[in-house]
Amino acid sequence: MEELLKTVILPNTSYEIEHRWSGIMGVGNHKKPIVEQLSNHDYCGVRMGGMGVAIGSLIGQELADLI
Repeated sequence: MEELLKTVILPNTSYEIEHRWSGIMGVGNHKKPIVEQLSNHDYCGVRMGGMGVAIGSLIGQELADLI
């Protein structure tokens, strides 16, 4: 991503990266996210296939509804 930023998005432009984020990509054979209760106090909202930014708030609402 940083190489793309440096060479394509902002070539010949000075910039500083203020924050970095890393996460685990949750993918599987099916596209439908998994939203379920695992135990009395554990819930999961996973397998968004790289769409976490787009559907993360919906999955969060579904998790809140389960709780």
